[in-house]
Amino acid sequence: MILNPFSVVAAFAAALRIVLGILVVVVGARALWRPARQGEERYHLLLSLGMTLVGLGVVSWPLLYLVLDSYVPANGGPPYPGVMCVQGVTRIGTGSVGPASFLPDLVLLLEVSKPLLVFVAGACLVFHLADRRLRTGALGRRALAALTLFGALVVVDSAAEGAYLLIPKQEKLLAAGCCAAHAAAEAPAAPPLAPAGGSAPLTAAFLCVGAAVVLALTAAIRRGGAWLAVAFPLALLSLPLGLVFLGDVAAPTFLRLPYHRCVFCLAKLRPETLVGIALYVLGAFGVGWAVSARLVARGGGTGEGIASPLLRMARFGYLGSLLMAGVMLVSA
Repeated sequence: MILNPFSVVAAFAAALRIVLGILVVVVGARALWRPARQGEERYHLLLSLGMTLVGLGVVSWPLLYLVLDSYVPANGGPPYPGVMCVQGVTRIGTGSVGPASFLPDLVLLLEVSKPLLVFVAGACLVFHLADRRLRTGALGRRALAALTLFGALVVVDSAAEGAYLLIPKQEKLLAAGCCAAHAAAEAPAAPPLAPAGGSAPLTAAFLCVGAAVVLALTAAIRRGGAWLAVAFPLALLSLPLGLVFLGDVAAPTFLRLPYHRCVFCLAKLRPETLVGIALYVLGAFGVGWAVSARLVARGGGTGEGIASPLLRMARFGYLGSLLMAGVMLVSA
């Protein structure tokens, strides 16, 4: 384990989240197996634990990247020669044997689980608000189930983060014997990296899908839920498309480095892009939370009352991020 202030704080927070996550799972499971009235009594305890866990889970997302950034050696020197940014840190352990070989997979798991936790945390809050608005307790068990699932996800995420922090970042590569040397000699040379940043079709696709989501959200706000069925798949498509746009267009264009496709360097060297990224994620999550509100309170007016503000929030997020991207592309 690399000891520095960020890794120590992250390790302590991961251990705390594991304890709270197990408590949430145990209390939630026991409440779900009890009669409705007794489950309602445990719901308030579970809600208090869950809200604490939500806060810790949301904070763990940026904390992960602060930890990874703290592992970047000065000037690409030892102990990891050639590692110049967070993207290089995420590749430590590639091709290694022993425990270090798990490091890239653990980072990939964390990069997926962190935003997933934030989304599920928001969905839990949506379920709770829908239950409070209904005032009959009919949705209480659904909210209980959502919080219990969230606790289980937190335990998995925290265990993976703890494992990543504890595994020594010491690569052990296979010895270069005769076969390894022959394979290396026969291996074809890697093709030269092509300059990035000039992909007009990708930029057009990103802007068009974002604009389509905004139009579908506007129609859903004014005319009802049928248009939400159009906005939801477009919002799902926008997430991987936005990630590819960040790496292949935004990073090389905004940094004015045509061969550099690192999203982490983009966020570090042009911190204003973090606002656009946050707005884009808020838009996509807002659509998902609105769908959750409609589904959890299907057939009742309470779902519509919660979904409408979420749809407006999502539209604001998409509009803000698209405007920022357009302005920065024009001024680059």
